Amino acid sequence: MIEAKAMESILESRNGHGLAYIGIKARPHGLDADFRLRAQVNELCIALFDHWCERRELTPLIYLLHAWPFLPSMHRPVEMLAASLRDLLLFHDEALDDRGRQLIGDIRTLEVEGCSA
Repeated sequence: MIEAKAMESILESRNGHGLAYIGIKARPHGLDADFRLRAQVNELCIALFDHWCERRELTPLIYLLHAWPFLPSMHRPVEMLAASLRDLLLFHDEALDDRGRQLIGDIRTLEVEGCSA
């Protein structure tokens, strides 16, 4: 179900003519929670990206960049990212340090919480 979050009126003048636009910003239930989840995971991904770039860790970066940054058209981006990072842990655990494992664990925790919400 879609609920109206806000209604806005914008008056704009072009070539001496006044134009009125009225739009409804509508969001499905749960979209706010999904947006917050994406934002939290995005912050963790930025930290992973910075960490792995500083250390010049190419293999983890490849796995990260396979599913991030998120595109608006991506279906279930957090789940795709978590799956990619699970593969990284499975196949290249030796390439990770404690900080990388911690950030991946934080992402996986958010993914589980997001799926159960």
